[in-house]
Amino acid sequence: MSTIRFLRTFLVVAQGGSFAAASDRVALTQAAVGLQMRALETELKTVLFERSGRGVVLSVSGRALIPHAEKIVGYYDQMREGLDDEGEIAGTVTMGSIFSAMGLLSHTLVRMKPLYPRLNVRLVMQESSSLARSVKSGDLDAAVFVEDPEQELKGMLWTPLYTEPLTVVANVQIAPPGSDFRNLLREQPFLRFDRRTPSGIRIEQTLRKLGVVPHDFLELSSMSAIIELVRQNVGITIVPHAKNADWANDALLRVLPLPGRPPTRLIGMLEQGKREHITSVIRQHLVQLLAEKSAAPAAR
Repeated sequence: MSTIRFLRTFLVVAQGGSFAAASDRVALTQAAVGLQMRALETELKTVLFERSGRGVVLSVSGRALIPHAEKIVGYYDQMREGLDDEGEIAGTVTMGSIFSAMGLLSHTLVRMKPLYPRLNVRLVMQESSSLARSVKSGDLDAAVFVEDPEQELKGMLWTPLYTEPLTVVANVQIAPPGSDFRNLLREQPFLRFDRRTPSGIRIEQTLRKLGVVPHDFLELSSMSAIIELVRQNVGITIVPHAKNADWANDALLRVLPLPGRPPTRLIGMLEQGKREHITSVIRQHLVQLLAEKSAAPAAR
């Protein structure tokens, strides 16, 4: 199956634009990548690349080969995954996730493993803003992240999963029970969630609606880092209350809900589509786990 291997390498070279960039992704030396591409050109009796400087540019034949190579590699992967073996879910998919959803996704996969022993899932953690691009490019088969209305998701499957309300979180040393969060926001250093993100935009809109101008101290893109700084009494924050976060029972934290119906952010799952026979099963188990967690308090 050397031709399949060469076609797979060809697609990586075509995407990265150089043998050097491809060598890191396919775990080969740059020289080995070059040898594979020359062997593929010999087998197909055509020139696939125009070599110039450090990079390579696809020839007319190279560009024409891409859709055929994608189909051939895709069909081969489906054959290996045993799709004709009574619909067995097997093979490898790569999924991305924001940090706050990684625990939930990992728990889902742990529950799935005994049911699908030949299924392997590689998890990648990225910032929410880059996950949609990674799914669209094919680097990820699916991802769980924050909805951004400005992102173009045409041709992919987006499934809403759950919402997370914005809440005020402070250290217990500065926020005894019954504290007025407005006063705290005005008086204490404010740890702000990155304003370039959809969540950061919602937080800024909420502050304006409340008529509060906080004392900005730090602006970070990591919610876990912000909460850790609150634990160390560096400042106060407004962040989405992560689904798996048990901040209310953290001895160092005081959670102060916003009045009325607080703004929320929507977490969902995006699927690229080419491996939907696998990613859809993961989605179904994830939805089932969320349903069980939602029903648990009512059962007690």
